[in-house]
Amino acid sequence: MPDLPPAAAEPESRDPLGLRFPNTARVWNYHLRGKDNFEVDRRAAQAVEEMSVKIGVPLAADTAVEGRHLLQRMVDYLLGQGIRQFLDLGSGLPSMANTHQIAHRTVPDARVVYVDIDPMVSSHASARMAGANVATLRADLREPERVLGDPVVRDVLDFEQPVAIMFICVLHCLWDKEDPWAVVRRFRDAVPSGSHLAISHMTNEIHPQGAQAIFQMTQDLHWNTPLVSRSRAEIMRFFDGFDLAEPGLVSPAQWRPYLDNPLRSAQEDGSGGAPALRLVVPERSKEDRGAEWHLCGIGVKP
Repeated sequence: MPDLPPAAAEPESRDPLGLRFPNTARVWNYHLRGKDNFEVDRRAAQAVEEMSVKIGVPLAADTAVEGRHLLQRMVDYLLGQGIRQFLDLGSGLPSMANTHQIAHRTVPDARVVYVDIDPMVSSHASARMAGANVATLRADLREPERVLGDPVVRDVLDFEQPVAIMFICVLHCLWDKEDPWAVVRRFRDAVPSGSHLAISHMTNEIHPQGAQAIFQMTQDLHWNTPLVSRSRAEIMRFFDGFDLAEPGLVSPAQWRPYLDNPLRSAQEDGSGGAPALRLVVPERSKEDRGAEWHLCGIGVKP
C-alpha cells in the first residue's frame, strides 16, 4: 500500500475536536453502538459498510465487536501470566469492556494507563475511566520518550516490574514513514524481561482489494488517520525481541477462543456498579467473517 502523506492535518484551532472530518476513534465508537460520535463519523461508518457489502468483505461493525471480545481474552490471558500492569496505547474512546474493567473483575489492584492523542478521547476517558490504579494521558504514542517519561505514567506503572504493552487496533493508523516498528521497539526496550506485547492489526492478506478500497476511502473522506493494512510479514516485525505465545499470529477468532466469556453488566452479576459490557453479541457465524480483517498475537520479552 502506498505511503502517502496524511489527507487531513491535526485539528485546527478553529476546530479543536476535529469535527470537520471523520475521526477513526469516533467511527469505531459508532460501530460499537456508542454515543460519542457525530454525523460526519456516522456517514463515514455507513459508507464503509455499504462499500463492504458491495464488494463482499466483512463488515466493520462485526470486526469492532469481535475486537472487544478479543481484548477481553487478551487481558484475561495476561492476568493469567502474572501481569498486573497495562499500558494501553491508542486506547480510543471508552466503550464496552475497557481494559481496566476486564482486569479489575479478578485483580482489583491491577494498574492501567490509557494513552491517546485525541482530545475528545482524553476528556471522555478521564471522566469515565477514573478510579484507583487507573490513569489517562493525552499524548502521542509516536513519541515514546514523552509517554514513558510522563509523571502520570511513572506514578502508576513500575518499570522494574513486567508491563503489558498494548497496541490494539492502532498501529494500522500510522504511516510507514512514521516507522511504527521503531515505536514498538522503543516501548519494548523500556520494559523488563517478562513483559508482554499485545497487538491487533489490520491485514491485507485475506481481502487485498477490500483493504485498498477502505484505505482509499479514508483518504477520500479525509479521515484523521489512515487505515494501513499490512502483510503478515510486516505485522510479525512488530514482535522482534519477543517470543510469540501460542497460537502465534492468527485471526482474532483463532486466538484462544476457549477464553471467550463475554462480560455481563454489573446489574446482572449483582455488583451494582457500572456495566462493563452493554452490548449483547450474537453468536459468531461459522465463517467468522469479522476476523478476516485482522491478525493478532501476544509476545513475551525473554
